[in-house]
Amino acid sequence: MKIIDEIKKAEKLQSESKFAKALLIYEKIDKNLRNDSFDEDGLFYLRLSEGHCARLAGNFKKSISYYRLALKLARRIDERAVADAYAGLGTALRAIGKLHKAIEVFDIAWGIYKKIGDLEGQAYILWARGGTLRFMGALEHALKSFKKSLVLYENLGDKSGIGYSLCGLGGVSRIMGDFEMSLEFYTKANAVFRKIKDKFGIAYSYCGIANANRMLGNFEKAKKYFALATKNYEKIGDKISYAYTLWGEGTLAKVIGDVDMAMEKFLKAEKIFTETGDKRGLIYSELGKIEVGFIRNGKVARKFNSLLAIAEKYGYNFERLYITLVEKVMRGEKIDQLYNECKRLGSRFLERIDVKIPLNLP
Repeated sequence: MKIIDEIKKAEKLQSESKFAKALLIYEKIDKNLRNDSFDEDGLFYLRLSEGHCARLAGNFKKSISYYRLALKLARRIDERAVADAYAGLGTALRAIGKLHKAIEVFDIAWGIYKKIGDLEGQAYILWARGGTLRFMGALEHALKSFKKSLVLYENLGDKSGIGYSLCGLGGVSRIMGDFEMSLEFYTKANAVFRKIKDKFGIAYSYCGIANANRMLGNFEKAKKYFALATKNYEKIGDKISYAYTLWGEGTLAKVIGDVDMAMEKFLKAEKIFTETGDKRGLIYSELGKIEVGFIRNGKVARKFNSLLAIAEKYGYNFERLYITLVEKVMRGEKIDQLYNECKRLGSRFLERIDVKIPLNLP
């Protein structure tokens, strides 16, 4: 086996967003390594690539292990390698809900990138921090971070970075209740991704366009773009983002009255979230199932406390609000306090949706 040829195959699969298949090749290379196969730089590159592919394939624990191995090697190479390993590690930690730890790790990487003048690295950290802050419910801070990353990527002429920054802005805008702006950001991102033929980005932005249309009440358009997202995710074999697309499709089906389809989508999403260990995703799929059960039999499930415990443990502040909202609406209780909580987190989505079961959550 010629290692260089295998690496080229893996890199090609990565460029096609086929991360699980690329990981298999990298791990095959691993098994055939001899002591003289790589210098430290080459071995670091292999570990970093394994970390990236494992993370994007949804195997977060394995991803963290690879990033930590990369970090050990990086300390014997140079500061940029250390920052690259920390940047990957932070993104993987975010995926398993260790949000505060992810921010700490991103701060280390940011400091190094700033010290050595690596603008691309700084832009990535701003983007990654934006997503983490969004998960923490710090929406205004997330918005600012995504905007800063977009400016840096535009100055660098990095089309991929521009596209993902626009997606970040689209996601946080939707949560903040600015559905029109969300649609605009995702539409711009999709145009960028189609131009550079980024298959994952195309699928991801289609899902964003679908969710924005869902929130705007454009249900037929939402259905169309969810189908396009699913088609593209299936082509590249994605799990993580596909699961959130399933949740979006389930929410759409629930809102338009097709509860059987909604339950089917929520169960499929739940299966993937369980496989990947995505606690945040499990909150969403469980809430969807609870609503469908309520629509079917009028009974309020007894799972809200356990969901709140998960949200509080991992610092998912917005998901905590969603859980409380669903329970109170089901029980016919007042939600005045939730309007204030929503505003405190930087969102006005409650003012823009019809607050009744079925809930059209952003």
